[in-house]
Amino acid sequence: MQLTVSVLAALLLFSMPLQEASAADETVTVEEEFILEEEIPEDDRPDFFSGRDSDIFASAGDVFGTEPEQEEFDSLDLAYPLSPGEEKALAAAMENPDEPNVLTLAILRARKASSILDSLKSGERKTPSEKGLDNPLYLALANALSAAELAPDEPDFLFLVAQVYAAFGPNPFTLELAEEAASGTLELDPSYSEARLLLGILQHQNRSFALAIDNLERAVSEKPALLDFRTASLLGAAYFLENGLPRGEQFFRKYLSSVEPNGTALFCLGVILHGMEELPEAGETMRLAAEAFSQDTEKAVYVRSVLAEWTEGK
Repeated sequence: MQLTVSVLAALLLFSMPLQEASAADETVTVEEEFILEEEIPEDDRPDFFSGRDSDIFASAGDVFGTEPEQEEFDSLDLAYPLSPGEEKALAAAMENPDEPNVLTLAILRARKASSILDSLKSGERKTPSEKGLDNPLYLALANALSAAELAPDEPDFLFLVAQVYAAFGPNPFTLELAEEAASGTLELDPSYSEARLLLGILQHQNRSFALAIDNLERAVSEKPALLDFRTASLLGAAYFLENGLPRGEQFFRKYLSSVEPNGTALFCLGVILHGMEELPEAGETMRLAAEAFSQDTEKAVYVRSVLAEWTEGK
């Protein structure tokens, strides 16, 4: 795959005489060039999840996780007009390209990209099926790339690029770019737990389960609040796929020792114990998980259904 990205509004600040540029004529441009295979071969490898207990994680992810639909990502050369505030910031940066002015412009563009992502995640704004300018993800990408180009040492902006690429869904090209951007974010700031979490999720999607376990474990260890049901299900499934149930048991026991009773972690520990044929403790752990989900009826019902299935299967 060959990728060429040019963010002209960013590069103009450093590649041409300032007096020749006109802020009023500026646009944010993204040029994407891909060499695409005519046909993606059908994946005939075994399904991700095999075995009764690991299937629980698969179904839990389906029920409680949200997977974005794939969006087209074609060769484009798009230009977007600037807002009045952005025009003013751009004019200031081109007149005096010192760090505060350039950073101000980068922040404005990052905020625009974040706003688009937030509206898509909340459902306020639907990602249309049409290509090109009608797809708001391209506007988000243009602004995120420009922010990262203007302030290359700021990990927040590069992480935003990773998030936008990931938002295109199960597209092999954008997923690879998202993984690269997440890795680059961690090079700038190894303690950026959210970027490490995203990297682990992307590695899981790419079937690099051992790497995914390493990054998911570290992310939620550094920031326990990041362990939601989807993340826990991905991590639990990876332990099964890597024959790492003892490691999973150790991780979730340690996690539970450092936080308040947590239904998500108890659920995962229960499934892992059941997979290790520690049946009495698995059942008790799942019962505790249902109690911990007392304020979340949907998850409590799901956990109890798993426990009931185990009981009937004895």
